[in-house]
Amino acid sequence: MIDIVLCASGSDEVRIVHDLATGQGGEARVVRRCADLAETLAVTAAGIGDAVVIDLTVRGLGRDVLTAMMRDAAVVGLRPVDSPESTMLGLRHVVSSEAPVEEILAALESAVHGETAEDGDWVQEAVPPEPGAEGRMVAVWGPVGGPGRSTIAVNLAAEAAAAGRETVLVDADTYGPAQSQMLGVLDEAPGLVAAARAHDRGTLDEETMDSLLPQVQPRLRLLSGIGVPGRWAELRRSALDGVWSALARRGGLVIADVAAVLEEDEELSYDTAAPQRNAAAISVLEAADAVIAVVSADPVSITRLLRDHSRLKELGVTELHVVVNRVGPPVPGERLRELIGSRLPLASLNLLPDDPAACRAAAWDGALLAESAARSALRRGLRDLAASPAVLGDAPAPVIAPDRAAPAWRRRLGAGEKMTS
Repeated sequence: MIDIVLCASGSDEVRIVHDLATGQGGEARVVRRCADLAETLAVTAAGIGDAVVIDLTVRGLGRDVLTAMMRDAAVVGLRPVDSPESTMLGLRHVVSSEAPVEEILAALESAVHGETAEDGDWVQEAVPPEPGAEGRMVAVWGPVGGPGRSTIAVNLAAEAAAAGRETVLVDADTYGPAQSQMLGVLDEAPGLVAAARAHDRGTLDEETMDSLLPQVQPRLRLLSGIGVPGRWAELRRSALDGVWSALARRGGLVIADVAAVLEEDEELSYDTAAPQRNAAAISVLEAADAVIAVVSADPVSITRLLRDHSRLKELGVTELHVVVNRVGPPVPGERLRELIGSRLPLASLNLLPDDPAACRAAAWDGALLAESAARSALRRGLRDLAASPAVLGDAPAPVIAPDRAAPAWRRRLGAGEKMTS
């Protein structure tokens, strides 16, 4: 006898319960009818039921949730006939919501008894990258204290795009997302949340991804952040990993702005699976081909970088480039190079001059440094960094036609304009 936990829409629930109760399914019985996903998870976690029959359109259902559910019970999905999505969410056993009870029972039998011991536990399989994908992800990170991560990330992305490289700027900061404001995008939408949700539902195809990447200037697209920091819980780790894979399959350059904090304190606070506030930063750093660590030219920021280096190593960061921002008197640049370079194994170390006036003007205008201070030493330093191996890796510098070489800066998206993909 198979004990079933049922979470289905009204008409489907009534039909399935009726058919099982009237003897059409003597091998199974419904032991709990759940109203929503939270109740279903609680029931299965309590050890009630051998299998779950669940509507795939239940609010909140995704790959992470199914992974947790299948640790406690087998799962059979019910796909509504009129569902606009064709995803199976990685499930091996899915039937139509209009399927006769005999077909549902057969799926239950297969789900509960069909796996052999050699198969092991069911896990969500990662989507393998497509052959020939040439995407490069660069994470812009830095220790706490506001060393200028977001300013450097947005200007590096803009300079790479202006030089001819197809670039995507990702705002993955779950504490202080700001890239939309810095680019003057008024119609901000939580693009990263939408991309993670689409992957969680199994619908993050190329067309969907492109629709979430508005073009903010030639060759530069933006995957906006979570908007309100309180939405960090909507970014699950496995979904974020899928988003980075989807971006890699597009090719080109991805520059991700991430927050400073890298701890995983949730495991100390919960005895069950919990969302991670720092999942976005950790996921980006583990997926990145290179990490640009931004520090201010002061002893506090540099000391924090030295202390955080061991954590970066734990996350598998092997190509580390350090950018010392706001360099100026009284400490000369060579002293900074000696201080940092003698203590850390680095791929490169770059110094950027302090130019608060240019940065303030750009911030108030919602502009890039190439627009507000094109001839400043800071802008020139960022342009050179964007053309260096720290950003481009081993790829040759892009060649663009002379008439397109001049900065062709983005038009801002006004409140009444549609974000184009």
